[in-house]
Order: sequence, then structure tokens, then C-alpha cells
Amino acid sequence: MARSDRFPLVSYQPLRLLFQLSYVATIIFRLPYYSLRALVPSLRPHPTWSAKQTFMTRLFYAILDLASRVGITETLTLEQGKEGRRFQIVKPSTLDIYKGPLVKVTKPATIGGTWHPDVPGADITSKTVFLYFHGGAFIQGDGRDALCRPLAKRLLEKGGAGAVFSVQYRLSGYGGLNPFPAALQDALSTYVYLLNELHIPASQIVIAGDSAGGNLTMSLLLYLRNFGTETGIPSPKCAVLLSPWVAPFQIAAKNNPHHQTDFIPAAYPQWGANSYAGSWPRPESDPYITLLGNPFRTPVPIFASAGTEEFLYEPIVMWADEMRGIDGNVVELYHEEGAVHDTFLTAELLGFEKSVAKVAVEIGRFVSRH
Repeated sequence: MARSDRFPLVSYQPLRLLFQLSYVATIIFRLPYYSLRALVPSLRPHPTWSAKQTFMTRLFYAILDLASRVGITETLTLEQGKEGRRFQIVKPSTLDIYKGPLVKVTKPATIGGTWHPDVPGADITSKTVFLYFHGGAFIQGDGRDALCRPLAKRLLEKGGAGAVFSVQYRLSGYGGLNPFPAALQDALSTYVYLLNELHIPASQIVIAGDSAGGNLTMSLLLYLRNFGTETGIPSPKCAVLLSPWVAPFQIAAKNNPHHQTDFIPAAYPQWGANSYAGSWPRPESDPYITLLGNPFRTPVPIFASAGTEEFLYEPIVMWADEMRGIDGNVVELYHEEGAVHDTFLTAELLGFEKSVAKVAVEIGRFVSRH
């Protein structure tokens, strides 16, 4: 795939408005077709799907495709907003912890994160804390309530979490906006924040993430494997990956066996992968960006889930097999039957609440075992 971090032509006004209006018109034109496929069981992409799942996956595909073709990354703010005091600021560590790939291209920055269900009290040091990295192809999302509160609730009620800190890491974008390793710097900053500022033992921290956040979780584990001893940063209790984006540059949607079931258009991962990689040399093979094909030894037990109807299903299965092939690694893979990509983040929108409830239970069992 040809790489480019330049804005597409239709991102510029007035072409952007004209393109958006025309694309919305095509979505409206397709609504009767989406409705027909949803209402007639024999026309649904998967035999177990409901009308809502069928309709919403097709509608969300079109909406995501529209946003991807324009390619405008959302702007984040460090204001507390409606999260109030639960949104807290995380500054870069003053310690010499940024090594190797983290001292190139970008500099560590001040970011934020949202606590669930509330700001931590004195008892936080005795709780299992999930450090959570949201999905969104590195170009969407903020970790706040609108995006992460439902998934945080699942982790708190069934996933074994005593508290969840969902990180608002820097988003990448066309034009050289926050390329790699910005998000990985932020991941490290927040992990050290929990360790050194809040004094939470590493043995009580679970690093977790969905989609791009799953990629970021594994990148952080790799960094700790390579530089943890040098920087004095211990490994966490375990890791949880939900539909991890293991191969950002494997896009070819039309050749994917789940092209007709998943809601991810090819333009979306292309936007995210190109923006995140920026000018980084050979990101297709860099182990901090591309997980598949780069297995490594880690002392951290890993739980991963994959929807059997998502476009990442086969790559995730191959990645899990690679990681299991390293002596000493503990990797459990849960196959979410009939599920599309990243239902843990999109369950309420797409209608997969029952499915992800089972995933949350499996996460709770895994965390309790480790």
C-alpha cells in the first residue's frame, strides 16, 4: 500500500462540504436497502444477527467511510468538561524513562484521562486498576464518558476492575499531527503516573485496550521488556486486548473474508495507519507498530478477544499463535462468536450488548487467575 500522510483533496473547503452533502445523500438513498436486509432474516449477513445489528453495522460502515475519506482528526481539550474532577491531568515524567524509539520525532506532552467510577481515594492502592487505551485507529476518541463509560462499567461490574483510568492520548492525523511515538509516550507517562504519583503497585495494574488501544497496550509491553530494567519500571499484573489492531498496514478489505459483515471500511485503517506512522521508517515491519510477525517474550499474562466476523479475526488468531510460540508466554484468546470488530467499544451502538457481557465475564475470570 502506498503511504501518504497528506490530507485528501476533499478535506479542503468548499470541496469538503460538497462531498459530505453528496455522500449523505447516498446514505439516505441506501436506507431502504439497509432496512430490507435487516428486516428479512435470510438477507442478514450472519444467521445469528438481529435486525438492529444488521442495520447499524451497514449504517455505521457508511458513516465511518465518509469521515475517513475526509480525514479530519478531532481536536482534544484538557478542560475537565462534563467529567468534572474525574478528568485529571497527567504530565510527562521528570524521570529519564523515555528511551529508544521514544526519543525521536515527537516529545512527551501533557495529556489527561478520566477515572471511572470516580476519582481515586486513599484506597486506590489496594484496588485492581485498569489503565485503559481506547480504540479509534489512533485518529479518533478521547477516553471520556461518551466513548468509554459503558465499557468501563462492564469492566467494573464483570471484568474484575476496582477502578478504570481511560487515557486521552494524543491523536495522530494527516499533515504530521502527533505521529508515532506520541501515543506510546503518553501510554508510558500514564503508567508511570499510576506507579509513582498514585503509588499503585504494578502487581495491581492491568493494562488494557481495544483495537488501536490493544496495539498500544502491546507496544507498551514491548517497551517495558526492552527498557524496563534500565528505567526501573516494573511490569503490570496482566494485559487485556480487545480486537487488537495487530497489522495496521494489512488493509485490502475486498480480499478479506469478513468484508460483508464488519463495519470497517478500507479507508478507515488507511487513514489511521498512515497518520500514525507519519514519516517513521518501515512501520510495516516495526515491532512497536506492527504486532503480527514480531512476537516477543513477556512475563505479562495476556487475554485477547476477537470477533469471528471482524476483519481482523484471522490476523489476531495468527498473532496469538505467534505469541504462544514463545516459551514462557501466557496468551489466552477468546473467540467472540458472530461478533464484528471491537464490540467492547461499540456494543450499545451496534447491538452486541449480550455478546460483550460474556467477554467481560471472561476478562474477570482471567484477571482473578493472574
